[in-house]
Amino acid sequence: GAAEFYQKKGKHIITVKTEHKAVLDTCRQLEREGFEVTYLEVQEDGLIDLDAFKAALREDTVVVSVMHVNNEIGVIQDIETIGNLCRANKTIFHVDAAQSAGKVAINLEQLPVDLMSFSAHKMYGPKGIGALYVRRKPRVRLNAQMHGGGHERGMRSGTLPTHQIVGFGEAARIAKEEMAAESERFRALGERLWNGVKDIEEVYINGNQEHGVPH
Repeated sequence: GAAEFYQKKGKHIITVKTEHKAVLDTCRQLEREGFEVTYLEVQEDGLIDLDAFKAALREDTVVVSVMHVNNEIGVIQDIETIGNLCRANKTIFHVDAAQSAGKVAINLEQLPVDLMSFSAHKMYGPKGIGALYVRRKPRVRLNAQMHGGGHERGMRSGTLPTHQIVGFGEAARIAKEEMAAESERFRALGERLWNGVKDIEEVYINGNQEHGVPH
């Protein structure tokens, strides 16, 4: 919706080859609609090369979409630096936080993020419900993708599933409350596993361990 609304600025989008298919398939659809998409490679440790990102950023880059925590190897991308580069270029920055919400601290009052998407079942909430943060000051505009009723300030029509929303909210509360303890528990389990397999030939950890979640 953001790419469509702001396409007068340009029709260039940047994302990463290791994104979830929810993002990659959307970008492929936008290519069919006339947008140009740059798919960045990642470095050997799974992190984005920030110099390569800067080189890819153009005056007509309308949207950048980057996953906060990778869903397979758990690396944490530097969304603060990427967001600041996007802001300086007047480019909308979307972050897929499905794997980071409830696992790492997120402060949207401080992060230079315009759009951030969440999924309830990734934090043990109900399936079939998610959320999209849309920055209000200055306001980010979206073209509606679903029509019929004008719900959610016209951005997504459809009767709200109250039971799923309540479940999502409770899951988020518990995840925040137990975040530190759960991270430590997963870290201990990961170390135990690694100590058991590290001496096996050709076994190694994929992904940057200093910039990653233990989950």
